Amino acid sequence: MPLRLSRTRRMMTIRLEKAIERTTVLDPRRGFEEFAQEVEVRFDPLTGAASRINITRAGRPKQQMCRAEEPAPKNCPFCPSNIEAETPKFTPAFAPDGRIRRGRATVFPNLFPLSGIHGVCAFTPEHKLDLDLFTEAEIADGLFAAAEFARRGAAAGARFHFLGWNHLPPAGASILHPHFQIIASTRPAAAVAMYHSAAAGYLVREGRSFWADYAEAERRSARFIGSGGGFEWFAPWSPTCGYEVLGICASPAASLLELDDAGVRGLAGGIVRVLRGYWKMGVASVNMGAYSWPERGDGFALNVRLAGRPTAGASDKAFLEIFGGETGLPVAPEGYAPLIRGEF
Repeated sequence: MPLRLSRTRRMMTIRLEKAIERTTVLDPRRGFEEFAQEVEVRFDPLTGAASRINITRAGRPKQQMCRAEEPAPKNCPFCPSNIEAETPKFTPAFAPDGRIRRGRATVFPNLFPLSGIHGVCAFTPEHKLDLDLFTEAEIADGLFAAAEFARRGAAAGARFHFLGWNHLPPAGASILHPHFQIIASTRPAAAVAMYHSAAAGYLVREGRSFWADYAEAERRSARFIGSGGGFEWFAPWSPTCGYEVLGICASPAASLLELDDAGVRGLAGGIVRVLRGYWKMGVASVNMGAYSWPERGDGFALNVRLAGRPTAGASDKAFLEIFGGETGLPVAPEGYAPLIRGEF
């Protein structure tokens, strides 16, 4: 909707644009009746940067941090005793059984979505919090289940997907029980689009893959962490957040959906090793994002990024990070890479 601003000599048009993504889930709060919501995606009139608004998210339940030795709260909706009754279901057209399962992982719709197709994956039935307790099998189950969700999203017309993990409240989690989130959409997440565009530009200029060149250049650096299972892991030269770790797929795969069983398990194994390294460093809360692109051929490679978050004291996101678009860090990547390298 254009907003016209008067000037002395000419008219200027500021375009305030938005898109509406609609979703319907079977809501346990309403006896699993259909419940429709709208997500409003707004675009900055100058930069095009997107924000996603769903006012129902203000009502999300929030679990309080507890000590690891304390029992799981009885009302945790993601624990086995509650998950069937308290988590929503997909409509039959998306998932005939209401939820998607792989191994011990369960995917169900987000009751407070940020996209028309937004899933939550409780990848382990255990209400565990400590990073050193996660297993390769649990992470792999979650990745397999999330990939199946993304495939169904693509079949429904949402060919882009973004998998993320917020572990514990310092990383943005409102529910403590370990879970991934997967967004499927008709447009890529902004960061995914940025990396895709930059990698495509590098391919045009240099005639080679940025990711392959980067891995070759960094393998002998102090920032190299390790390799295995089809992925190479680095502390980035210029981290975008604290204790960032970058995993690059060594095969030509551009998407999580292209990985075979061995590839998924290899990725899971690398993630678990990074988590154990974090734990030994005293990091207890993490964020993770998996960057996929639906097609090969334009220089993009599947990559995964993890970051350690502070568990107490001041936030690590201040004016520079929030409004300056840059990151202030107390530790260089060469300082923490050796501490994680020992897990590989």
